[in-house]
Parts: sequence; C-alpha cells; structure tokens
Amino acid sequence: MKTMAYGPSLKGVMKRGKLTASTVLLALAAMAVTPGLQAAESAPAQKDPITDPQNFDGTWTDLPSNSPFLLGIDLPYRPAAQDIASERLEFFKNGHVAASAHLTCRPTGVQGVTSPKGPVLILQTLDKLVFVQEEDREIRKVNLNEEHPKDLKPSYTGDSVAHWEGNTLVIDTIGYNGKGQMDEVGNPHGKKLHMVQRLSKSADGNMLTNVITFDDPEYYKEPFTKTRQWQRFSGVKLDDYDCAENPRTDLFDHLTWQHDWFRPTCVFTVTEGKVAEKISCNPPTIKDLP
Repeated sequence: MKTMAYGPSLKGVMKRGKLTASTVLLALAAMAVTPGLQAAESAPAQKDPITDPQNFDGTWTDLPSNSPFLLGIDLPYRPAAQDIASERLEFFKNGHVAASAHLTCRPTGVQGVTSPKGPVLILQTLDKLVFVQEEDREIRKVNLNEEHPKDLKPSYTGDSVAHWEGNTLVIDTIGYNGKGQMDEVGNPHGKKLHMVQRLSKSADGNMLTNVITFDDPEYYKEPFTKTRQWQRFSGVKLDDYDCAENPRTDLFDHLTWQHDWFRPTCVFTVTEGKVAEKISCNPPTIKDLP
C-alpha cells in the first residue's frame, strides 16, 4: 500500500536497527519545526511605515517657508475675482483687518487644506484617509477607490475621493458650497471649484509634497497649480483648539466684513460695555450667500 507523505517521515530512522524512543522524539521534533521554518522563510518582510511610500500615517506640519496667508496674486483672475482680491489687499494696506473664516471660527474648507495653521494628523486605513487639523479644528475624510455620490450635498470641505497612481495619491474634490476662501488674504472660489491634489512622500519619509491644481471657471480664466510641502512632526500630539463658540460681539468691532457669512452665527451681544445674559443666534441671510 502506498503511503502519502505530509512532511518528514519515520522511514529514514527505521532502515537500520529498531525504532527507539529517542529516534521517535527526534523525528517528531523535525516534523514540528520544519513547516514553521518554511513559513518564516516565505513570509513577506514588514514595510517600515516611515519609508513606505504609500503610508501617510502620522503628524505633519506646513513648512515655515510656506505662507499661511497668500497663495499668490498672480492668479489668472476673472474680473470678479480680481475685484475681490484687490479690495482685500486695500483693506490690509489701510491697516484694516478683514474678517475671515479662520478669525471668526467658521469652517475654513479649501484654505485649511492649502495652508493649515497648525499640525495635521493623518489617519490611514485600506479604504480611507482622515485629515484632522489642530487649528482650526476640522476633519476631512478622503475615500479611496470610490466615486463621488450622485446626490452630493454642497459643503465647505466638499467631497473627496482618491486613488493611487504608483506611489502618488491623487485626491479629487468637488461639491463646495462657494462660501470659502483659498487663503487668508481672500482669493475666492465658487461652487464649481474642482480641486485635485497629488501627494507624494520623500524617500526618507519625512516630507510630503502636495501639488494642488485648482479649476474654478467662475472666478479664474484657466486652471492653475500651486505646490505646498509638509514635514513630519514626530512625537507631537494635537492640542485642544479653543475657538470661541459663542464670542462677544465687541471682539469683532475692529474687523471689516466683506461677507456676512463669516460672522459667528451665535454671539453674546455687548451694549455700552455690558454683556447680554443670553446668546443671540442670527444665521446669514439669503441675500448674503453667494
């Protein structure tokens, strides 16, 4: 009868002499150890998460050389965008502080993506990436290998989907509500903005290059591209960011309001130096929305 072999057999130790207890133990040990050794030899080596080009997990921060306020004034403006940018630049030249989403605790949207004011924590799984900003505290979810939903609801942050092209992560974002800015100076964007980011990691794993293309037919004559770089911020935990949820109205007396939707929706009214006991909530009116 033919015997099936499932590993080292006892045949070799039975050729000469009788089978002893010691030879049986040696044979059994070989049968137990050999498959494990084979598995260890065939197991793939674990990738270093720092140098793995497709692993963006970790805490990152904008390079000090990146301006957190201005993407540029050489953009291919249409007249409406040129007017908005020029007006805000005049505010600054004349010593006025123009209200912005960042200054009044409103969602920063595109501005937060291009120019984060503080560290950004990236959490990555097989099917998504989550960007958590310390300042202003915002969360952006990017779904991998998905399509934008058909019933997309416009928002400050938009809807983001991504795919890999080699070791470059390509993030495609649409669905903006048109109430945001591209930077602190106030370069505008509309509801039809289509933003594409191409993120790649340096060989040593300590730099992220973010090449961003903006395509906004409402405000710009043609698409344009800007490059930002982030550096790894190892060992740093995100701190609490306390943006006044219900501020006093006198905190904003010095601001110039170009858009009413930058105003906090709920405030404590201050009259003749006295702070009201109750919060007053007034969302932006329809005429103020873009």
